[in-house]
Amino acid sequence: MAGEVPLAAAVTAVLAAWQALVGRGEMSEQTLSRFGQLLRRFEAFAAVRGAPLLADVDAALAAQFIDAHGRTRHRHVAPASLSTRHLRRSVLRMYFATARRLALTDTDPTRDIDLPPRLCGATRPLDEAEAVELRRAAHFTSRPTRHAAAIALALAGGFSGEIGHIGPLDLDLASARVWMHGSVKTRPRWCPLDAWGAQVVAARAHHIRTTAPPGAAPYRLRLTVSPRNGTDEQIQARVCVALRDVLRRIGLGADRAVRPASITAYAGWETFQATGRIEAAAQHLGMASLDSTAALIGYQWQAPTTDRTAPNGGASNAR
Repeated sequence: MAGEVPLAAAVTAVLAAWQALVGRGEMSEQTLSRFGQLLRRFEAFAAVRGAPLLADVDAALAAQFIDAHGRTRHRHVAPASLSTRHLRRSVLRMYFATARRLALTDTDPTRDIDLPPRLCGATRPLDEAEAVELRRAAHFTSRPTRHAAAIALALAGGFSGEIGHIGPLDLDLASARVWMHGSVKTRPRWCPLDAWGAQVVAARAHHIRTTAPPGAAPYRLRLTVSPRNGTDEQIQARVCVALRDVLRRIGLGADRAVRPASITAYAGWETFQATGRIEAAAQHLGMASLDSTAALIGYQWQAPTTDRTAPNGGASNAR
């Protein structure tokens, strides 16, 4: 029966399914390694507490793991940061979602586990697990959809007010980048495309070109909206609808701090984490204000950097 599956076997099956995401470019090898380490720690954590089966994992055990102390970069045992707790919950939710798709279980013990908000502001960035789930949910099968293209462009660093104006002529696939035209609040710039994003927008561009009406001007073709005329506000609204649709698919529709800008904010946070420079994140997102960039990506200038760890910070040891 599904519930009698050993937890170790379930973790192995889920990681095999996630390996397929790596093959499609929806998850990086580094992310798979980090998430795999976290799940193996969860497996050991549960075994020590007398829960060797998947059915043994309840909300109380999941909450204990999410809240467990970990080790700092200096190897000191300390309470887990809020961002680490959120990531642990996100990875466990992703784990149980995959386990349900594999018919290993029909429950999610993390569903009712509440945590304090990660930010005091109106919008928060997605974390790494949520970004992976977003790619998976947006994955196209029969044809490249505008939803997948919108997600790819947002993860590249585009805002909803920019994404609707991107067409095939704005792609530089040889260099894996896309030209963002800018908006009232952002500057024009090149944004990098990851492997999944490049695949999605390339397929979408090909689809748009081959299905365009005869005689359609190439410069009028758009990846995420129809070529019919509309105001900037109407075009932005259509993009927001597409982005919100996919956010709802991964269960974030009820999170009031998650908005289409949360996807773009994740791209900015990735750049900040890779460079350690808030100005690099601002340049990536086309933002003129460093304060506004920091607020968007959840970086607090006056707080210790440990208050907001990287989205992959959840790989710290849970004991």
